[in-house]
This record gives sequence, C-alpha cells and structure tokens, in this order.
Amino acid sequence: MGLAIIGWFLLPLGSKIALKSSFDEFHAPIWNASIKIRDLSHYWGHLSDSKNTLIEKGRDHARILSDAKLQISRKEELQNELEKIRNLKNELQMLEKSLDLSPVQTFAPLVARVTLRSLSGWSQNLIINKGSNFNLSAGNAAIFSEGVVGKLEKVNENSSKIQLLTNSSFRVVAHIKGDDRPITYRGGGVSFGSRNLGLITDVPQDVRIPLGGSLEIISSSLGGSFPKGLKIGNAYKLEPSTDGIFQTAEVILSKELNVIEEITILRK
Repeated sequence: MGLAIIGWFLLPLGSKIALKSSFDEFHAPIWNASIKIRDLSHYWGHLSDSKNTLIEKGRDHARILSDAKLQISRKEELQNELEKIRNLKNELQMLEKSLDLSPVQTFAPLVARVTLRSLSGWSQNLIINKGSNFNLSAGNAAIFSEGVVGKLEKVNENSSKIQLLTNSSFRVVAHIKGDDRPITYRGGGVSFGSRNLGLITDVPQDVRIPLGGSLEIISSSLGGSFPKGLKIGNAYKLEPSTDGIFQTAEVILSKELNVIEEITILRK
C-alpha cells in the first residue's frame, strides 16, 4: 500500500491527470445509472402521493360511495314495491272471496300425437300417445292451432281417448265472441260430406247475425276445463228454440279436425 502511495507521488503530473481522467470515464456510466435510478425512485414515490393522484383517488372513492348508496336505496325501493305487490295480491284474493269469483286458472300445455281416429257417424274420438305417465286426467282440454278439439274422456297409462267436440256427448259452456253471456254448446256429429257440426242453445233473443256474416263461438272459462276465448266454430243462422225463450243455431266446425296429427293437452 505504501509503495503504491510513493509511486503515485513519483508519477509525473500529466500521467496523474490522464490516469484520473480514465478512472472517471470508467465509472461515469455507473454513477449516471445510479443517479437515474434514484431520480426514478423519487419520481414514483412522489407521484403516488402527488396532489393530482390524491384528488383522483378521492373522486374514485366518492363515486364508489355514491354508487353504493344508490344500490342501497334501490334495494329499499324494490322491497317496497314487492310489499305493495303482496298487499295487492292479498286484496285481490279477498275481493274474489267476497264476490264469490273463481281464481284465474292456469294450465300446463303438453303436446301429443294422434295415433288412432274413430270418426263414425255415431261417435267421434281420437287416441293420443300420452296418458297418466304424463299426469293427464279425464276432463283435460284438448286444443290445436284453430281452437278447441275436445276433452279427455278416458286416460290410460300410455294413451288417452279424446272426445271430439263433434261428439253428441260433448257439452261445454260457451260464449258468442264479444258477448259474455253464457250459452250451451254440444256436438252435432258429422254430416254427409264430412262436415263437422255442433249446436248452440240458450242464445238470448236479442242476439242477431249481421247480414252476410256469422257469429263466432268461443270457449268459456266457466266450465273449468278450457280457458276463455278459444274458437269453437261459426254460426250462420239463428232459429227460435222450442220453448220460444231462447234461440238455437247450427255451428260449423273446422275441417282440420278430420286430419289433425298433433294436439295440445291443457293440464290443470
């Protein structure tokens, strides 16, 4: 170590300057990098605590709080609306009881395929491929795209028998479209020429058929098997009943009843 110091002092001044310059040039990049790292560290440290950042964080926090309050208030509003709906439902049930009204009926539809037809002059029935294995029961309504088909007369485990609305044993409460007064519909069989027929009775005396028009006969919910408004057929001519109090009319039904392949059963 001592020799190195003595040697340094014995070196010419020019050599000392050159040697020091080389040493500085060698370390300069390291020092510059160190300074840049320190400056960068200070920058990020100050940036995280800068005024602008704090302001932005404050705004974000305010927005989060505002949204949370809005959600809380919305929840209370929805709970109030739910309570109102429950109260209205209870009031409707009480009103139905006081007026002795039947509650609104709901049905679960089930599509079935026709497997056999019995369309004689005496009886008109269909057999479908669904039965008690699909929770069907006698009295269930059978419908299709054009309206009423009939109702289930007999239910087996894997098949069911449908009594068509042309069957003379088929009877339901019905309405004239646009008139809520109940009338009676019953099957009228199949005439020569394969016309599907029905008959309506108990038609009030004030009912008239427009010139060149017809009366559309629709199903009624009063019977319990069908929803209201399904088409049954059309009546074109009214005649006085035998008692002279009401009117009767022949009803022309859809031709598609003879060739229908799929039916929808309405389960209660």
